[in-house]
Amino acid sequence: MPIVVQKYGGTSVDGHEKVLAVANRVKALRQDGYDVIVVVSARGGATDALLGEARLLADEPAQRELDMLMTAGERVSMSLLAIALNGIGCPAVSFTGSQVGIITDTRHTDARILEVRPYRVVEELEAGNVVVVGGFQGVSTAKEITTLGRGGSDTTAVALAAALGAERCEILSDVDGVYTADPNSVEGARRIDEISYDDMATLARYGATVLKEDAVRLAERCGIALFVGASERDVPGTIVLESPAGREEPVSGLTLLPEVALVSLPANDAEGLVDDVARLGDAVKLVAATNEGAAIAVDRRGRPENGLGPRVEATRPASLIAAVGPGAGGAATVARVLTVVRDLGHKVMVVVSSGRSTVVAVPTEAAEEILQALHSALFQVQRYR
Repeated sequence: MPIVVQKYGGTSVDGHEKVLAVANRVKALRQDGYDVIVVVSARGGATDALLGEARLLADEPAQRELDMLMTAGERVSMSLLAIALNGIGCPAVSFTGSQVGIITDTRHTDARILEVRPYRVVEELEAGNVVVVGGFQGVSTAKEITTLGRGGSDTTAVALAAALGAERCEILSDVDGVYTADPNSVEGARRIDEISYDDMATLARYGATVLKEDAVRLAERCGIALFVGASERDVPGTIVLESPAGREEPVSGLTLLPEVALVSLPANDAEGLVDDVARLGDAVKLVAATNEGAAIAVDRRGRPENGLGPRVEATRPASLIAAVGPGAGGAATVARVLTVVRDLGHKVMVVVSSGRSTVVAVPTEAAEEILQALHSALFQVQRYR
């Protein structure tokens, strides 16, 4: 039978009524003739609560022990959903990431998947069972439990879909798709029917939480189309794929990364700049270098000031706003962005544009106002073309 992988976010399994609703949806898909693998996240707030408990006991908890602790939330979700499925007459079995053969590197709290050995999944599907998997986790080549970082359940789902040749991979949560901006904070944001892997990955990199960047890039490499939709109702949702079928607008979407450190470095230390960027890795969100110096924008959650050493000239708080799309890096979009910020009476701290994106660093206290104004300006222009 064709295979469908579904991933349900934490809010989708937060409470017994929601768990039963997910179970009934999965059972209906099974009755439609599909083999089903369900990847689940921890219930809403569970991971943060566990981290809070750890930090009450130690200022810097051991990374290995954090991984052991944080996988507990997904184990609760997966076992409860399997219990619910069996209770409504849909045979199911739950597994951890290590039990389904998700092999990672040895980094704790932000591991990368190296391969998937889904032998037990295949056996259970052949036996007629739904397989429920705890997302966000795997086992390292050193046989240690690891976690895949925030949003890692998306990556789990895509990796399993790729390893098993699934017909489709569905990412289901409390939002009904990908929007032109966060609909909870930006008035007029609208759902996108289709978006390219590249644009979706860039939006994720700069703050969009509906999908994790690693998951999108993995789907791109494996040629797996992603469906992003709501877990509690059937709505059109958003398809993430290689090339959207319809006409693409110059800007697909806007996103906000609210808390970064804008680190200034001297111009006479190019080798040091390369070393710093390599050391900070994925925490680096933007690099702007000229003959007069360089600026690196780093996600503040990565504590960027640590490890940069004496080369740092200054560190300022900032927010990053990214405009993403086929024409988002063009001169017209750059000019529009700079004009909107200027007309609001604010200054752009750094601007970097590339083929499909323009990213600006702006004062944190003005970021939401700027984001709303940019959305109104860019998407109003597109609507009346």
